[in-house]
Amino acid sequence: MARPVTIQDDVLLKAARELFLERGVRATTAEIAARAKVSPGILFKRFKSKEALFRAAMGSQTVDAEPPLPVDLDARVGKGRVEDTLVELGLGLAEKSQRFIPTLMMAWSNRQTPGGEATSPSDLERASGRAAARVEKIADYLAQEARLGRVRDGDFQVFAQTFVGALWHHAFLTVVGAGRKGSAPSREHVRRVVDTLWAGLAPPARAKR
Repeated sequence: MARPVTIQDDVLLKAARELFLERGVRATTAEIAARAKVSPGILFKRFKSKEALFRAAMGSQTVDAEPPLPVDLDARVGKGRVEDTLVELGLGLAEKSQRFIPTLMMAWSNRQTPGGEATSPSDLERASGRAAARVEKIADYLAQEARLGRVRDGDFQVFAQTFVGALWHHAFLTVVGAGRKGSAPSREHVRRVVDTLWAGLAPPARAKR
């Protein structure tokens, strides 16, 4: 009979999630076991590898079920301030990146390790496809706002790539420990990103937005 899932599994996942966010991929299974107050062997009875623990703790097993963007941009066209929509979108994207990056890094690492739990090409293709879909949706949203005169016409593909890239970089630095340990993406940081990029989008007469 398979071992039933117990409350202990929740304790393990909570400890793992905390340490992965604090220390990124440098967090060890021994450290996670110590925080959860269990022996390292308990971890491997429930999770067959560190990557499997990453996936369960960081929620990447549900990535495919999530919408590509944390904000419904189609519903926002012509409503509210474009800058505010971009800030809300940016916060959601940065948080998703911070949860996903550790698993991605571990997956790539294990592809080079004999006996590692390799990530299949289809997994990587899905991740790449979702990233491209995000850029397309953001660019399409801005194009619709441009037709309404709420943003300046421009290369929205480049804007979307730059926007997503800046948020991904912030999340990456947090995960690898180059930023503040355990820090979540802040509204102030995302607002600064939007304000910096907004100079290329703001219509000549701001009152028309």
